[in-house]
Amino acid sequence: MLEALHALTKNKQPFVAFKLPNAKEVNLYYQKDDQLYMTYDFSEAGFLMAPFADTDFYSYIPSTFSHRFDLPSSDSVLCSDLTVLDENKKPFVALVQQALTEFENSDLKKVVVSRVLVVNASDKNSAQTFQNLALLYPTAFVYYWHHPATGSWMGATPERFANLEDNRLHTIALAGTSTANEGQEAEWTSKEMQEQQLVTDAIEVALKTTFPSVQLKISAVESIRAGALWHLKTDVLAESSDLSIAKVVKALHPTPAVGGVPKDESTAFILENEGYERKFYTGFLGLFEGDSNADFFVNLRCAEITEKGYNVFVGAGITSKSDPINEWKETQRKAKTFCQAL
Repeated sequence: MLEALHALTKNKQPFVAFKLPNAKEVNLYYQKDDQLYMTYDFSEAGFLMAPFADTDFYSYIPSTFSHRFDLPSSDSVLCSDLTVLDENKKPFVALVQQALTEFENSDLKKVVVSRVLVVNASDKNSAQTFQNLALLYPTAFVYYWHHPATGSWMGATPERFANLEDNRLHTIALAGTSTANEGQEAEWTSKEMQEQQLVTDAIEVALKTTFPSVQLKISAVESIRAGALWHLKTDVLAESSDLSIAKVVKALHPTPAVGGVPKDESTAFILENEGYERKFYTGFLGLFEGDSNADFFVNLRCAEITEKGYNVFVGAGITSKSDPINEWKETQRKAKTFCQAL
């Protein structure tokens, strides 16, 4: 697998390698040309990469040429010491404080703010980093996207955005972050519980508004582990003959777990105040086949691959009960998910 990814990268051939949650193999889609394929209506089939910002078209790599590799053993994880530049604590804390002020002066109830960590690695081995991610995080959706027109990205996300099949939709509300000692579950504060309920309620309202005849089943909240972190998760199951990828994307993206509540107000706050372009971070990505079948994930715990190394993206959900320093520490913990694989 590593040799194939090295060869495709060297030849500047577009490709995406990905591992589904709990899978023991890696799938590879690749192109024999350098065209940037775009879908406007999800009528094609392949692996789609969508940005955070609203758009009417999305990049994808067709499933025409594909290959499958078995994952090696966990002994194949090879990591090296890399320099992580993390000098943006002060502006991030100020951004959180700005969000807290906005809560007092608007209808904003939750907003996810983020930042970028620069990792210097002139001799980086991106293929090895991808393999490390796949082995370190077996329950995550792990990917490595490379296209000369969009840049290269990789990540290990714990969050499903939308699984759509046979008029049935499965999405999740994922919010709150905590740590726990080995063998123990996380303990949750009222801040995390409130954040989780905001996300769940917003998804329910969005689906009922877009699909008036929808039948919904909403599970109880549970704690799930993603690497060294714990999150609160609620499963949302929807059934309707009106369901389609295009309508689901319009209704849910960006989800409250990566944007906020209300959607329009939180998105506007992010675009106006974060001070950088998220690009594919907190977008969605994954497999689709026509407008009625898809398995998409939220692009979290990810990084953009640069000439000098990696730009690692991390964020935190802010509510009126947030403490700026604690939110900063949360982003530090989240950064370890990706950086551990370097």
